Amino acid sequence: MESVLELALALWRQGERFAALGAARQAVAIAPGHARTQVVFAAIQRQIGYVDGAVAALERAHELDPDDAETLRMLSDVYRRARRLPEALRAAELAFERDPSVASEISLGHALLANEALPESEAMFDRALAADERDVRAWVGRARLALVRADWNAARAALERARELAPGDPDVRYGLALLHLRSGRFAEGYAEYSAIMDTDSDGARYYYHREGVARWNGEPLGDRRLVISSDQGLGDHIMMARFFDALPESKPAVIVETPPALLTLFRRNFPNVRFARFTHWQSPASWDVHLPITQLPCVNGITAASDISGRAYLRADPERVRAWRHRLAGGDNVRNVGIVWHGNRQNTRDRWRSAPLHHWEPLARLSGVRFHSLQLGADDADLRPAPFPLVPHALLGDFDDTAALMTALDAVISVDTSTIHLAGALGRPAWLPNPLVSDFRWGIYGVETPWYESVRVIRQAVADEWAPVFATIAEELAAFISQERPDR
Repeated sequence: MESVLELALALWRQGERFAALGAARQAVAIAPGHARTQVVFAAIQRQIGYVDGAVAALERAHELDPDDAETLRMLSDVYRRARRLPEALRAAELAFERDPSVASEISLGHALLANEALPESEAMFDRALAADERDVRAWVGRARLALVRADWNAARAALERARELAPGDPDVRYGLALLHLRSGRFAEGYAEYSAIMDTDSDGARYYYHREGVARWNGEPLGDRRLVISSDQGLGDHIMMARFFDALPESKPAVIVETPPALLTLFRRNFPNVRFARFTHWQSPASWDVHLPITQLPCVNGITAASDISGRAYLRADPERVRAWRHRLAGGDNVRNVGIVWHGNRQNTRDRWRSAPLHHWEPLARLSGVRFHSLQLGADDADLRPAPFPLVPHALLGDFDDTAALMTALDAVISVDTSTIHLAGALGRPAWLPNPLVSDFRWGIYGVETPWYESVRVIRQAVADEWAPVFATIAEELAAFISQERPDR
C-alpha cells in the first residue's frame, strides 16, 4: 500500500492529477483503514473539484483518527466548499479544541466568516495575528473579511501587508488582481491575474489538466499547438468570447475548449474558430502551450475600460428566434421580460448574488408586462413565491435555444449568472440586480459596465437590502416599456 500511496503523491507533484487520483483510489482499496491514505485521496479530489468525494474521504479519515487537527481543518475547508456551513464550523471548532494553534485559529476564522459571524471571525484572525504578526494566511483572512463587508480599503491594506511578507504568494497576488479589476485598474489587475493558476482560494479550476503545459503569453506560435483552456463558469466563457476573433491564425489551428452547452452557439457565431468539447480527460501531451480562457484579456492588451468593446458580439439562430416570437405573440401592447433570480446554489457567492422572488414585488405593479422564467431547472415550487404570474419555460441547458428565446424577449432581468452575460453579449436590454459585495467584473460604482453596453447595473447600497434595487428596476422598466417598440 505504501508504494502505491507514494506513487499517487509523486504523480500529484508532477501535475498528473487523474493518474494520481487512480493511484490514490487503489491505495484506499488496499488499505481502507489507513487514515493518511484517506487524507491524500481527499486532497487530490479536492484539488480536482470532486468535493463530495473529498468530504467522504476526510470523514472516513476523521473516524479513523478523531484527534488529528489537520484532518479536521481540511474537513472544515471541504464542508465550506460543499456549502455545508454548520458542519464546517463544527469541524473547525473541534480542530481548535484539539490544537489551539494559529492554523486552527485561521481555519475557525474562515468557518465563522462563511457562517456570517463576522465579529467572531475578526476576533479569530486578530488572535492569529497577535500570535504571529507575519502570518500571511491570517492577513489573507482579514482581507476576505473586509471584502464581505465591502471595505475595499481595508481589504487592500491587508493584502498589501501580506504581499510585503510574501511577494510571490498566489492567493495574495490574485486577491490584489481582483481588487484592481474591481476598481477599473485593468493594467494592474491583468498583470497579476495569472496568479489564479496557482491559487486554491476559490476552489479547483478546470485547467489543472493542463499542468505541465507552458502558458501562452501572446507571442507568435510558429508550429506550436495552442489550446485555450476551459476554466470557471459558463458566464466567463460567454464574456471571453469577444476575444475569439483575435485568436492567431496558425497551423495547427488554435483549439478553444468549450462546455457542451455553448458549443452550438459558439460554432455558429465564430465559424473560423475550432471548438472542442471540454473534457477533463485529455492528455497534457496533446498541446504545446495553453491559456485559460479568462486570461484572454491579459494577452489582448486590456489596460483600461476604453480598450473593451461593450457592443454585442453574439447572434441567435434566426429560425429559432422566429419560432420563439411566434410562441410569445400576445399583442403589441404586451412586453415580454425574462428573469433569473438565483445562480448555482453550490457557488460560494450565491448567498450574496441571489435575490429571492419575494423581493421582486415592485415589478408586479407594472402593467403590460408578461414575465418569463429563464431559471434553468425551476419547477412549480420554485415559481410559486413570484409576486406576479411567471411563465415557465423548459429550457434544456442549450444556450443556443436560450439565446433565441432571449432575442425574442423585449428585455431581461437577471442576477449575476451566465444569463446576464448572454444578454449583454446579444445586446439585449438587461438589468443586473447587483449585491453590495459585487463580483469584480461589475466594478464598484455606476450603472454601466464596459463589458456590455446594453446592461444596467443596479447596486445595493446596503448589504441584503434589495427593496431599493427592485424599485429602481421597476421604475426604469416602466420607462422602457413606454417607449415605442423598435423593429425587430
